Amino acid sequence: MDHLKGIKVIELEGLAPVPFCGQILADFGADVTVVKKKTKNVETKFCRNKKVNSLDYKSDLHQLTRLILDSDVLLDPFKPGVLEAIGLDPIQLLQLNPRLIVARITGYGQTGAMVQKGGHDINYVAMSGVLPLISGQNNPWPPANVLADFAGGGLTGAFGILAAVVKRHSTGTGGVVDVSMTEGVSYLGSMLFEYKGNEVMWKKEAGLFTGSCPIYRTYKTKDDKFMAVGALEPKFHQAVFKVLSVDPALVGAPEELTKQMETKFASKSRDEWVKVFKDLDACVTPVLDLEEVATSELHKSRNNFKNNESMAQPAPRIHSLEDLKKLNAKL
Repeated sequence: MDHLKGIKVIELEGLAPVPFCGQILADFGADVTVVKKKTKNVETKFCRNKKVNSLDYKSDLHQLTRLILDSDVLLDPFKPGVLEAIGLDPIQLLQLNPRLIVARITGYGQTGAMVQKGGHDINYVAMSGVLPLISGQNNPWPPANVLADFAGGGLTGAFGILAAVVKRHSTGTGGVVDVSMTEGVSYLGSMLFEYKGNEVMWKKEAGLFTGSCPIYRTYKTKDDKFMAVGALEPKFHQAVFKVLSVDPALVGAPEELTKQMETKFASKSRDEWVKVFKDLDACVTPVLDLEEVATSELHKSRNNFKNNESMAQPAPRIHSLEDLKKLNAKL
């Protein structure tokens, strides 16, 4: 894709959020160059569609500075203050190139009470206010590190950069995009905050999104795999009850309903249940693991993993009028 063609990005080597942000920009056509430290081996993860350069941040500082000043975007992966310490103060860079956009992705932001605190995904999600609501009523375990690092950091950072690029068209100037992964997760959880007092969703023992709701949870199957049930609306959970031969009246008795549904799902393998629900619109799907997702019918039909590659293709897909005509011709 070439939607960001002409946008030049310098990505300083760092941990997952910044490389993923750079990959998003590269996947959509930006010219992204990763500047690695000479003392380290070249890491190829998250380098799809990117160029790689190796420099010594100290002895090659002048060359690195020129690369940055000749670019549209600088991706900063460091803790607050590190960029300044190595001689790349954003204020000085912006004075030399007012159109430059410096995206700084950190756990807690460039200012504030925790500005110098270390952390990882679990800490940022915990500080966002969202963790208890997404991990189950009684078990506040963390999700995989995609939430803060990749969504709250990398994805939010990419959006912030593009917003700054659009603004630059009218103002002629760039600036600093201050990405706090913690704030990114809070923002992603906007719906949770809007409905935090909703009894049906959160407060009841079997609230819809507590992890304890029998019609919105996962169930272990006979082969120790899982099926996901998201049958919130009556037409969906009535369809599920019919397939499982469960009394619909039990919707008012969540504990008993859960026990019966657990027993039912444990009676067949996951793939057997997939066949049972294949032609039924009931919001019931298999839980796929990383090893099988690329070969699933859904992803194969969308060509989401080309040649069964481990990395998904860029999303979203942006279709031109001609693209739509071709797609409609295939339907």
